[in-house]
Amino acid sequence: MQKREKSFGIQMLSVQPDTKPKGCAGCNRKIKDRYLLKALDKYWHEDCLKCACCDCRLGEVGSTLYTKANLILCRRDY
Repeated sequence: MQKREKSFGIQMLSVQPDTKPKGCAGCNRKIKDRYLLKALDKYWHEDCLKCACCDCRLGEVGSTLYTKANLILCRRDY
């Protein structure tokens, strides 16, 4: 039986003013902030990329997130 749990990197990127705003994978709104997060090949507001268990902001607690049973988790809850 193959494990589906994985860890993924989180990148903080500065938004270039001359580029079209990207859509947030969490709330589906345009990201107009100065910074955005890139994780799981998607873009996120800093407030939208959170642990499904404890609701912590993943960009603040480290540079790695974990997935298990289709949930996005911090290291502690993984």
